[in-house]
Amino acid sequence: MNGLVTRHEDESAGHRHARLQSLILEELRSLLRDDVSDPALGDVLVTAVVLSIDYRHARVHYTSAHRSRAEPALARATPFLRARLGEAIDVKRVPDLRFVHDAG
Repeated sequence: MNGLVTRHEDESAGHRHARLQSLILEELRSLLRDDVSDPALGDVLVTAVVLSIDYRHARVHYTSAHRSRAEPALARATPFLRARLGEAIDVKRVPDLRFVHDAG
């Protein structure tokens, strides 16, 4: 190999990236809906996941009518959510999750 990335490889990597973002989004929605019992997270809706290029970090956008309760509850739930993501998706390393409130 010459070390160059072909256009096909680049497109394939972009597709994998988008697919993994979508998979993480759906899995987090499912976990918050079905597996988390904290009432402070009852109205939290994950709206988007933005995964870093190296797959190590995920910015998770969410909405909640009770942001002041949701933020600390999400911080408490993050280790559980990462562990469950690790069981549900096939990746070498589960990305670090950073929750960001959508103000729109």
